[in-house]
Amino acid sequence: MNASKGNVLKHQMVKRKDDQTGRTVTQLTSLPGNHHHLYFTSSSFTADNRHILFISDAGTGSPNLFKLALDDGTAVQLTDNRDGYMKSYVYYDGNPYRGLAKASPSFAPAAGKLLYIQGCEVRLLDVHTLDERVIYVLPERVMTGFTHLSCDGRYACIPYIDADAFAVGEGNPFGLIRDKVKKERMSSHIVVVDTATGEPLYSFAHQGWVTHVQFHPRDPSIVLFNHEGGMVEQRIWLYDHGVITKVRDQSDGGPSLWICHEMWASEGKAVIYHGTRGVPNDPAMKDSPREQGQIVSFVGFMDTTDGQCTELSFLPEMTAYGHFTASTDDTLLVTDGIIDVHSIHLCRTDWRQRELDMTLLCRHNSSFTVQDVHPHPIFSHDDRYILFTSDTHNERTQGNVYLIDLHEK
Repeated sequence: MNASKGNVLKHQMVKRKDDQTGRTVTQLTSLPGNHHHLYFTSSSFTADNRHILFISDAGTGSPNLFKLALDDGTAVQLTDNRDGYMKSYVYYDGNPYRGLAKASPSFAPAAGKLLYIQGCEVRLLDVHTLDERVIYVLPERVMTGFTHLSCDGRYACIPYIDADAFAVGEGNPFGLIRDKVKKERMSSHIVVVDTATGEPLYSFAHQGWVTHVQFHPRDPSIVLFNHEGGMVEQRIWLYDHGVITKVRDQSDGGPSLWICHEMWASEGKAVIYHGTRGVPNDPAMKDSPREQGQIVSFVGFMDTTDGQCTELSFLPEMTAYGHFTASTDDTLLVTDGIIDVHSIHLCRTDWRQRELDMTLLCRHNSSFTVQDVHPHPIFSHDDRYILFTSDTHNERTQGNVYLIDLHEK
């Protein structure tokens, strides 16, 4: 049986030296169960960088949210879910309309507020007092994705689509849902709720499967959102005070262009993303000596003031799946793949000079088998720490949470 909200657990933190770099990597979680930090569009660090939030089923099969102290491994249970996990984007085998939606947690560190979905209820929780309340009730028969909470905790953004989109046959649900949404021209709905009043501030619909939403860091009337489903014709979109436009227009890329994992750079002055393209479809590389037909990975930066994109390419062999996240300095990124599917690298970019340098931090050795064990590395608010998840020291598909201190070797 699950322990109750407010229960205190103690994890034994284990420090290890990375075999390749000698850098110290600390395993933060040790108790039985599947542990992973929040999705990388949300910070998992408290404002003072002394605690991290993570999701754990504590070996019960019913995930809950926890707050762990980085000085001694003490973890406080923040929620009281005992109904497993809810079916949603990425978690296609979950319970329909019941349990914790594992894709839903989003954290506003400055406000100390945590957003999450339990069954049909969108809840807001104070991570210091554990007080919580229902701020919105979802419509009947919908499937949700990754939510977002504004920096001040005042507004919540929730994407959802009719549950019929998930009514597909045997096979890869990701591809089947994508194809059904496209064939039947289904629309997703995005609602922005005032967390103080519970009233919708605004909402809009968009044809396609929307699974990621992110408020502009300074303006809750601007939302970055996606169309999901692999080789979609246009991945990234922007809702700006009622006007919807494309971000990084993909119409000139042809079928070989793939864009993924968009996020705001600090202050919202740019959007960072990554992807792959075939050399023949890239006019900027028409004189490249690389073999025609090769797939090239790149990381991109779109300036939101003029819409101009800068895309820095990796070597042809660097095509592993992965993710990029930015620090408070838009030129410093961290990635868990692309360069090497088994490792965490820092990437120092010079967007003006089109230069890219890479530094190996450590091996993460994640299997990438399921969503919960994707490393998804993120920076702390002071750029000192990098947090990631891996199943390298646990049963495969069962994660632990790890920390790198960039001030230590």
